[in-house]
Amino acid sequence: LHLGKELEAEGQMRQAEHHYLEASDWKGAVNMYRTADMWEESYRVAKANGGATAAKQVAYLWAKQLGGDSAVKLLTKFGLLESAIDYAAENCAFEFAFDLAKTAMKNKMPDIHLKYAMYLEDEGKFTEAEAQFVKANKPKEAVLMYVHNQNWNSAQRVAEEHDPESVADVLVGQARFAFEEKEYQKAESFLLRAQRPELAIKYYKDAAMWQ
Repeated sequence: LHLGKELEAEGQMRQAEHHYLEASDWKGAVNMYRTADMWEESYRVAKANGGATAAKQVAYLWAKQLGGDSAVKLLTKFGLLESAIDYAAENCAFEFAFDLAKTAMKNKMPDIHLKYAMYLEDEGKFTEAEAQFVKANKPKEAVLMYVHNQNWNSAQRVAEEHDPESVADVLVGQARFAFEEKEYQKAESFLLRAQRPELAIKYYKDAAMWQ
């Protein structure tokens, strides 16, 4: 290992690789070639010693460094384009995922928008998440996000604009909240607007308000 590091520092990569492998540190050789921008060598060592998974990771990092069309060509050559898009989206590298999909796999775009929306929701960036849910053709998810956060105006706005079927869900959510706050008239009017009188009856029965 010591010899490998010395030879790497002297720029004698092949000999350094030999010593890294003798020391069972193939990752050291992979990283050495990566640092030196010798991606083909890095890929070769990863594939020979770490198998398909290691090779995949190197190809992904190589493509990420290239970006654009070159990244698409490289990943297509290795038959890894789709899995690289999924991997990028799962690891929050959304820009790279969009970049790859836009160029070569437009059918993956809604899926990336959805993952991005969920990430933004977790970060508390609701307005940005809403835009991504709509682009993913999942406006109902945006409605539910707002209902969950008791942001009724936004929930209603998105429902009316993008998912009319969800308008009733928003009203029911508001009614449930109003009932918990003991604003019974308000809750009742929400449920009647949602055309759910049976729910109003249930809530009143649960509260023993028989009258």
